[in-house]
Amino acid sequence: MRVLSSFAPFLAVIPILVVACSGGDDGKSGTEGTGAGDTGSGLPCEVEAVLQKDCRSCHGSSPQFGAPNPLVTHADLHAAGRSDPSKKVYELVSDRVHDTARPMPPPPASPLGEESLRLLDDWIARGAPAGSTSCEPSGEGGSGNLPTLNCTPDITIQAEAPYVMPKEVEDVYMCYGVDVEIGEKRQIIAHAPRVDNTTIVHHMLLFAADAAYPKTPQVCNGGNMGRLMGVWAPGGQALELPPEAGFAIEGTAHFVVQVHYSNLMGLDGEQDRSGYSLCTTDQLRPNDADVMAFGTNKIAVPPNGSQDVTCDLTIPALFPQITTISGMPHMHKIGTHISTTLLPADGRSPVDLGTSDPWDFDLQEWTDVRTTLGPGDLVRARCAWNNPTPYQVNFGEGTSDEMCFGFVMYYPRITAPQWVWGAPAFLSTCSPTP
Repeated sequence: MRVLSSFAPFLAVIPILVVACSGGDDGKSGTEGTGAGDTGSGLPCEVEAVLQKDCRSCHGSSPQFGAPNPLVTHADLHAAGRSDPSKKVYELVSDRVHDTARPMPPPPASPLGEESLRLLDDWIARGAPAGSTSCEPSGEGGSGNLPTLNCTPDITIQAEAPYVMPKEVEDVYMCYGVDVEIGEKRQIIAHAPRVDNTTIVHHMLLFAADAAYPKTPQVCNGGNMGRLMGVWAPGGQALELPPEAGFAIEGTAHFVVQVHYSNLMGLDGEQDRSGYSLCTTDQLRPNDADVMAFGTNKIAVPPNGSQDVTCDLTIPALFPQITTISGMPHMHKIGTHISTTLLPADGRSPVDLGTSDPWDFDLQEWTDVRTTLGPGDLVRARCAWNNPTPYQVNFGEGTSDEMCFGFVMYYPRITAPQWVWGAPAFLSTCSPTP
């Protein structure tokens, strides 16, 4: 009860906001490559090898995860680009593999190695010529290495009905809710995405909500989703909590899934019921896990301008010592940088609790961060934005608003009556970044 008495005068006036980050068998799934077939791609063997290893999990003969075009044949690379028809696809490839803001391959995949980059650069500089020799079969693409669990899922989070994506819609965020009757307390110990239609699913978010949300998919660009529990994008992994902790659920548990769909190819009839698989246990672990957020809600990015703030919070004396599990930065569309750093009071080295530089809204993921955090420690968050619009952008829940949250997953869960997950962010002291 006394844990956060140092925060009490402030918490009384803080609204209990919630995060807005804002597969079934009924959908139409993307096609996996066969690993064999026509070897006449027309590409030089060394280029063929690089594209197969680093690009075709998305850019196969049947592009997946919202990729706009295949990178399989010489003709594919010499086609006009969808994003810029004045350029050939191979020219756009050159732009993206050197783009530090929107790199290809995108995180969490590793960037191209030096030798692979040198081979591509040399080939592109020569006008991307066709190969002169026949290569061994290398396959046409894959499933994006979808994550698997080391436990047997007992809860499936899936929409009541599939979302059917209109062919004229290139990009949309859809949300749906699922209510699960739990009864007595259980703990979620792991979860992984269930990607139904790999052709159009770009990324997904999983929230634990306080109330029911509509069960059929509907357009959502923010709103009261709940506690962010899971994030997946191509190349991302399943989340498995350490053996000493789990997310507590009991009674009726409410979940919300947000799915980002991309249909740049204008395909007709694509439908999807992607969701999440959860592993839970009634053999309760010693600690309940939870999520808190550092950063700030004091955001006012001027029209056609920028804002860069550094926000500090010194942990009060009555705050309990916690153990962190993982960290994840979160902003919206005009963010350019976010970092959260623990500066321990005992002189230990600083700990990166989550950095994304440059920030990319579509590439959010949890990163393992095992450390302790307690009284006297200082947590410093930095956020920067660049606003290209003619209006001021403030803190808010919609994707056209902005956020600055460094999420930290931790245990044991703080249960003080006045505690809210956003308290560390709301109580930070901010100043312009030098």
